[in-house]
Amino acid sequence: MSEEPNLEVGSPERCVLVVDDEKRMADSVASLLRTCGYQADTAYGGREAIQKLAEKDYPVVITDVRMHDVDGFEVIRSIGDNPRIAVIVITAHASTESAIEAVHHKVFDYITKPFDFQELREAVDRAYAHVNAVRFREDMISMITHDIKIPLSSIIGYSSLIFDRTTGELNPRAREFVQTINANSLKILALIDNFLTSCKIEAGHLSIYPRQVNLNFILEDLSCVLQAEIERKKLNVTVELDPDLPPVMGDENMLFRAISNIFANACKYTPVGGQITARTMRVGAPASPLQRDSACVQISNSGPGISPDELPKVFDKYRRSRAHGTIEGSGLGLYVTRYVIEAHRGKVEVTSRQNELTTFTVYLPLETAGEPIQEASGNR
Repeated sequence: MSEEPNLEVGSPERCVLVVDDEKRMADSVASLLRTCGYQADTAYGGREAIQKLAEKDYPVVITDVRMHDVDGFEVIRSIGDNPRIAVIVITAHASTESAIEAVHHKVFDYITKPFDFQELREAVDRAYAHVNAVRFREDMISMITHDIKIPLSSIIGYSSLIFDRTTGELNPRAREFVQTINANSLKILALIDNFLTSCKIEAGHLSIYPRQVNLNFILEDLSCVLQAEIERKKLNVTVELDPDLPPVMGDENMLFRAISNIFANACKYTPVGGQITARTMRVGAPASPLQRDSACVQISNSGPGISPDELPKVFDKYRRSRAHGTIEGSGLGLYVTRYVIEAHRGKVEVTSRQNELTTFTVYLPLETAGEPIQEASGNR
């Protein structure tokens, strides 16, 4: 059995290791990087650097070449061919040989001393962005391979059982099998949609094509789309729609995906026979976190809930509750929901009482026809 991917890995922390046996140089570079928002540690020699790299994950390493104990290339060799670490070489002894050696070790950048700090900072920014992209791509490939395999195997298995292989007759449980096939097909579609949307967010190109959107229609459609899963788990679903709710300006497909992630999660985490309540309503400016008249979608479900320490992180990329480790999922759904809603100048909130009720509430501004909707970026 393949090892399950780490679903709680997000963007690497902005950690940088500065390696230089000149203490003043190492401390100065680290101090300046900290003012730029990086967590900068120092190693005053190659041997200390190798030890720190074994103990902690550093996406970016800045190292001098010539040092009194172990040189910078030995530090690089200790890292190996690891695409999740970008190395920047700084040296006062630049030579053709050292430059060739740097290329051989696939060093991300090569800077000669003395250097302007702005040049180094820009190199660190590029290196961090590069590592972040590599990690994102590798984690996504791992998760998609894992998460698609489960529902796809189910689809293949149940589709082979619809007809009796010997007689060709329809299996008495065919309706149940088709419902399972439908539910698993929707899981794969949602996974792919969330992956593609998250890629646009990471690239800062989540384009919104606004038009008038009826949120009541979205909830009605979702009730039909998720009906097979609702029936399979014998869930009690109540949908309460405000008939006077005005439309909002937004991208209907994006809003459908965002709200679908919440509704699908409610179905996924509600125990058999549990309760889900979905409603729409209009909220006045004093009651809205947007401080303006808002359209509101609220989805509540019974179940184990979310622990207080995990609640602030539910919208983080790849975040999944430790209490639901046996339930498959990429950990991208709520991340996508958050950024789609924010791209519409809205807000999504969550409250939870453990072993009782979890409620997600989406607020979208009303009367926004004349306001531009911005692109959303995950690089915040």
